[in-house]
Order: sequence, then structure tokens, then C-alpha cells
Amino acid sequence: MPGAIDQDRISALLEPIAAQNGYDVEELTVSASGAENVVKVVVDRDGGATLDELAALSRSISEVLDAPTESDDSVGDTTSADPVAAFDTYVLEVTSPGVDRPLTAARHWRRAAGRKVVVDLVGEPPERVAGRVGRLADDENSVSVVIKSGRGLTTRQIELAAVRKAFVQVDFGEPSPAELEKCGLDPEQIEARRKGNK
Repeated sequence: MPGAIDQDRISALLEPIAAQNGYDVEELTVSASGAENVVKVVVDRDGGATLDELAALSRSISEVLDAPTESDDSVGDTTSADPVAAFDTYVLEVTSPGVDRPLTAARHWRRAAGRKVVVDLVGEPPERVAGRVGRLADDENSVSVVIKSGRGLTTRQIELAAVRKAFVQVDFGEPSPAELEKCGLDPEQIEARRKGNK
């Protein structure tokens, strides 16, 4: 039976490691699966990450979680401060956000540039906007959404405070270079996106 776990302690250990490598910890969950605990860490950073880069981060995180820690003898505490000491075994999963992730912070919008998105706005009646994520404003208070209009493209500026919810969508089509350029991507990013590397 899996032992208890100090999720806050794990979070405090992992966030500095992620930050040193340029990542934000977007989500940390711990769950029991049979006789094992599963520690799932969802990370993201500007420019995304390759599988090799995520594997390297996973190794760094494992080293910290597996490192023995000293007990606090000054207060007679014999309980290890190791956050996974209560585990018989654990499985670590380090991954990037899925394509259906919600956009809840300015950095999420910046990192989703060029992605298909559906945005539900506050107000009466409620309004839904569908398009591609464009440029995030310099003050990070608004974002442009590039919308196909007939044979052309239009841009709509949306205040982030007016967003009730927004989700990146699975993209079954191949956006044109002009569409991605209007979203703020440079030629290198456009080439990578069209090759499916990002």
C-alpha cells in the first residue's frame, strides 16, 4: 500500500529545479496506482521542450527526490524530511501540457502563439471566439486572435480580464505561413510548426 506523501514539500523541491532550466511547473499531482505512487509533473517554457530535454529534467528531479535527507535530531524528530521516504516505490512522470490545456495565465497565451483556440468571453449574452492565438500585448493584459474571414484574415484584440475560459484545440489542418506570420511567429518558428516539431 503506498505511503503518505508531502505534496507541498515535493513542490518546494521541484520548482527551483524547473526554474533553473527555464521551466514553470504548471501542475503537480500525486496519486496511488496499485502498489505505487505516481508523481506527475507538468512543465512548460517558452519555445517548448523536446523529449530529450524533458528526460534530462526528469533525471534532475529524480536525483533530488531520491537524495537522502537528515532527520532533525535537535528536536528529537526521527521522521525523515525526505518527501518520498514514505513510498515503497514511486513512478515519476515529467511531461509538457496537452493540446487541450486551458489558457489561464499570460505566459500560456505567449507560448500558444499560432495554436488554434476557442475563447469564451464574459458578458451577456456570452460570446465565443475561435481562431489562432496571436501576439500577446507588451503589458500582457490583452492578446490578439487571428480569425479566418472569407478568404482573408482578421485580427481581434481580446482583454485577458474578459476571458471566462480558453482552450487550445487539436489542429487537424495545416495553417498557411501567412496565417502563422500574422500570429507573430518568425520564419524559423513557422518552419518548425509546419514540420510538426512544435
